Amino acid sequence: MGISTKEGLQRIKFSSVDFIGIEEIEKELNHSLEDAKDVMKEMCQHILSAGGKRVRPLLVLNSGLVFSGQTSQLLQAATAAELIHMASLVHDDIIDNSDLRRNKPSINKVWGTHFAVLCGDYLFSKAFGILSRNRLIASMDLMVEAIQNMCQGEIIQAGERFNHEISIDRYYEIIGMKTAIFLQCCCKSGAAVSEANSFQLQMIGEYGLNLGYAFQIIDDILDFCGRVETTGKPKCEDVRQGNITLPLILLMKDPAYSAWVTETIHNREFSEETLAEVIFVLNDKGIIKECFHIAAKHILKAKECLTLLPQNAYTQLLDELADMLQARVN
Repeated sequence: MGISTKEGLQRIKFSSVDFIGIEEIEKELNHSLEDAKDVMKEMCQHILSAGGKRVRPLLVLNSGLVFSGQTSQLLQAATAAELIHMASLVHDDIIDNSDLRRNKPSINKVWGTHFAVLCGDYLFSKAFGILSRNRLIASMDLMVEAIQNMCQGEIIQAGERFNHEISIDRYYEIIGMKTAIFLQCCCKSGAAVSEANSFQLQMIGEYGLNLGYAFQIIDDILDFCGRVETTGKPKCEDVRQGNITLPLILLMKDPAYSAWVTETIHNREFSEETLAEVIFVLNDKGIIKECFHIAAKHILKAKECLTLLPQNAYTQLLDELADMLQARVN
């Protein structure tokens, strides 16, 4: 199942500490965009009203709290991370020509590609304005690293579209650059603001990286078996776009289905009937379950990294956040 921000946080009880930060982050996001004018203001309000899980700013904030108390700089670094994420989603929808985002019309659907590009750029500029004003140099460097990887990952993914020969290693390279490295950088950003040492930065980063791998693999599972009302996008949107993800890669390794799936991808035969049959086979052959087990292994690796960090309420909260991610498909 998918979990929206407030619904998910209300439904899951954290044993260690109240799940702090979400209200502060929402307040700062609104404050950071309140000076937008005219159509830009309308677009920003549209994005904010769509909500989201706010995983990235929560990772920044709570990774920092593992090592020190809450500060305004930590909250600002978290806000900047979410603005960057929001900008990347706007640009992703342009690239994919997507009409829907979080169950609402996308920015490009409502205002067109030209305004959508400018909206994404505006959000990027707001994020880096926050980091610059607060002299968060380490966080700025990490966000630059994340954006560079996202851009390169997007280009690599575009080059691999409809490639039925894509390998698991190539798939991991793409999801690493597009998703996992950003979560890694978010965790390291919060820890850096709180002056964690080099080993602690490495471990919190490994936590974020493995969480990111699991996050994307689960998203790729939900593309086939999730509900539109919870995923916020049409079922099988990725395969229609030609993005060959882990479930299909594993299915193509099955000799009984390899030729059929290869031909389907090559001919781009993505009728509702064909996609329904693909989904049936993925479930019948246990491939959806196998992909979930792979994601669960990454979640376990992430949780193991936390055991090497200071043990407090916020380490436990990050541990439970990993469990919350796993619950998306339980």
